[in-house]
Amino acid sequence: MRRTGMIAVAAALVAGILSELHGVAIVALATGLAIAVLLRVVAQVVRVIALVALAAGVVLANLHGSLSAPAAHARMSVFEGTVTGVHPETFGAGLDVRLKDGDAVEATVSGTPPDVGERVQLRGRLEPFDEARNPGESSLRSIEAERGFAGRLSHVRLLAREPPGDDDWDAWLPRARAWATQSLHASLDEPGASILAGAMWGEKGSLPPDLRSEFQDTGTTHVLITAGLHLGVVAMLAALLFSHCGIERVSSSLAIMAVVWLYALFSGAHIPSLRAATMISFGLTAHACGRPTFSWNALSAAALLIGIVWTPSVDSLSFALSFSCVAAIMLFAKPFSHALERIGIAGFCAEAIALTLATQVGTWPLTAYAFLVVAPYAPVANALVVPIVGLALILGLALVAATPLPPVTHLIANVESSLLSWIIGVVRTISSLPGAHVVATPPPVWTIALYDASCLVAALLLHKKRWLPACATFLAASALVLWPPHRTAHDLAITIIDVGQADAILIRTPNGHAFLVDGGGRLERGLEVATASPAEAVGERVVVPFLVRQGIHNLDAVLLSHPHGDHAGGIAPVLRTLGSDAFADSGQTYPGHAYHDALDVVAQRHLPIVYPRGGDVWQSDDGVTFRFYGPTLPLLTNTRNDINNNSLVFRVEYRRFRMLFTGDAGAEAEARILASGADLHADVLKVGHHGSAYSSTPEFIRAVAPRYAIISVGRDNLFGHPAPSTIATLEGAGARVYRTDQDGAITVNTNGAELAVKSFLKQSR
Repeated sequence: MRRTGMIAVAAALVAGILSELHGVAIVALATGLAIAVLLRVVAQVVRVIALVALAAGVVLANLHGSLSAPAAHARMSVFEGTVTGVHPETFGAGLDVRLKDGDAVEATVSGTPPDVGERVQLRGRLEPFDEARNPGESSLRSIEAERGFAGRLSHVRLLAREPPGDDDWDAWLPRARAWATQSLHASLDEPGASILAGAMWGEKGSLPPDLRSEFQDTGTTHVLITAGLHLGVVAMLAALLFSHCGIERVSSSLAIMAVVWLYALFSGAHIPSLRAATMISFGLTAHACGRPTFSWNALSAAALLIGIVWTPSVDSLSFALSFSCVAAIMLFAKPFSHALERIGIAGFCAEAIALTLATQVGTWPLTAYAFLVVAPYAPVANALVVPIVGLALILGLALVAATPLPPVTHLIANVESSLLSWIIGVVRTISSLPGAHVVATPPPVWTIALYDASCLVAALLLHKKRWLPACATFLAASALVLWPPHRTAHDLAITIIDVGQADAILIRTPNGHAFLVDGGGRLERGLEVATASPAEAVGERVVVPFLVRQGIHNLDAVLLSHPHGDHAGGIAPVLRTLGSDAFADSGQTYPGHAYHDALDVVAQRHLPIVYPRGGDVWQSDDGVTFRFYGPTLPLLTNTRNDINNNSLVFRVEYRRFRMLFTGDAGAEAEARILASGADLHADVLKVGHHGSAYSSTPEFIRAVAPRYAIISVGRDNLFGHPAPSTIATLEGAGARVYRTDQDGAITVNTNGAELAVKSFLKQSR
């Protein structure tokens, strides 16, 4: 089949899959129209095949498009399986376990963890990974499915463990990976050993958060994950070996395929590595047939096979990155290399730089969409890092193979350590340059699609030696991705972010002012520990990405209702990443690490601190008022929980709209506010203390008289929140109750007269 014909068929299949997965029939319709009308460069029979492929994509997505997830067990059950990985975590040890039915799941156990390969009996509750629960959020289920995991076990207790037998084939590969990982850690220091183990076979490492962030800022995160780059190095190494052995082309190609697939299986058989092996195999097939290894037909054939075998993966970011990367190399590597030769850069240097530039052209909009960062120095960083990564992988294989020979191992380890130090040094140096960390609002998908089309046009212009129009086309498309047009909203929008058993709320005013009330997190244990807090992980993983996706790069103010970790956890990450013009605090003394980390960032950035008190009023320039009711001086003492009861309590007002925020204020604080005689009436109530029985008294709810009540609460939390008595009180007052554990993120939109409350997840009631 001609090149254009194969591309048309592959594009049709992918379009059919995507249109069904997203319920966007217009994608399939547009593709069908393009095939029927525009693709007159292909034969009629090809157009018919492409239309069949389009329909087949819809059918495949309908049949296999839903990511498999285990049925959730409402009750605790006993599970048996084989441990395939052990990872140290903050509390306990993380286990990768392959259950008897074949599903791979994650679990966390306390005490001494079992060894890789052991058979274990675990008691716990099986849960599928979450789909997205906040606007713009990625599906954790899709991400984990790419890694081969179907769910997690919660509330785990290790009941029994049994060492593997010699004939236990399920444990053979995991034990081999564990042995290889131990060999690396025995010979190399951290973080080099974790970087190499992650690159070579996808081992989950414990890189310091700052170093992981620096890899992201330099656009080199891909070197930490076993995928196309790494399998390509293995294929190249195998090709060099077989060429020196004098093996003829067809046999050599088949042997390289075997090596690549064995390596993909050894690395864990994750979908990205299997997809890379598939793409390499088609290239090797073309090479065996005397055709160019990199060809559009081979790439299209790989897309067809992947779409048929791993249908859901077509909708993944890694699928898009893989094919965009290879397509960009085929479009731009040669023109860039020729241009470099004209300015005196030739040979391997020209090819390496051209390859790096072409890769960045193909992938940077997708990485901005996924990681919310534009890495302006990515071409330089990749040019300096990627070739060294290839050498490091080769030496890493040699290091593992030489484990029985300590003198040889020591020699290789010294060289390997130098290479890894170079990689880390380059990443840290480049990430420290001015402008290295550019927070990016994810571009709309349509701008990325237009960018890809513009790249095709630019490639055609380069083929005709028309450099100026090609550059202009590329720059215009890039500008559209970086600064897409946005619809201007003129309403007050308040989003209660789903952060589990915690609070984080974004307030956007009609003119675009942004206020964050609390930052999510989790309650902290061991308050004296001042090194790190797991409370901040929620801010890093949920709150900061949510704010960036909303186009927020700086906040007008951050309001911390009170210093407990489930409210203060995300404050420091938010202030580090985005910044704020002011920090509002309840002004209480509390030893929690997350709270003091937030105060440290406030001090480092010289942010003004304000302590709102009952009676204070803030006014924005677009008519939004913050009216504070608490705390008042003197602060409450000797209550059930003084920290909670001295939370910031305030009402947001816009024209005729009113919404009341109460933090974790309990009955004592509510009684003090009621005694002040303040007008508390509100259309919407952000229910206090996650719906605890110790807040939301009937008297207080009658005074507020809300039409809607919103509870930020975690699923299956240990506190029993929200309390049935609180729900009864709210519903008895006529309020419609929304809960983040059932509804996901909840957004309130109002123009000051009309009001709409929407949940992100579909409600069953």
